Amino acid sequence: MAHKYSNFTDAFDSLKTRTANWYTQYGMIATMCGEARDYAAGKECQSAVYKLAQVIQYFADTYDRLIDLYFDDADSSDLFESLYWASQEGGNGVIDMSAILDALWNAEPHQCLLFIPMIDAMRGSIQNKTVTTDWMSQALKHFM
Repeated sequence: MAHKYSNFTDAFDSLKTRTANWYTQYGMIATMCGEARDYAAGKECQSAVYKLAQVIQYFADTYDRLIDLYFDDADSSDLFESLYWASQEGGNGVIDMSAILDALWNAEPHQCLLFIPMIDAMRGSIQNKTVTTDWMSQALKHFM
């Protein structure tokens, strides 16, 4: 299995570039939508329909390019390569209590204050309990 990249950093940098290009093309799509609206307002329906057809084509193309649908081989996809190398270089994908506690120990104080209420909110959702902003503020005060 030949890979396009040899590490996560290179794969993810390429994916970030692809995403930035997508945002640029998305801006072009927004501009074309405005042009179509202007044509429609001026009763130039044929031009408006043509411009909307361009919008659909550009959108489909940018979406395909963003998620690499035009590649037949997953090894040629920036998205799949980023996911692959993240799984290879990310501690074997292991998230255990030691990793969580280490992260909490090294976290900023406000992050620790938000962790417990977040876990309690998850627990409340499992037990069908309502977690309100008042409840969250009381929980935060408890840890201050």
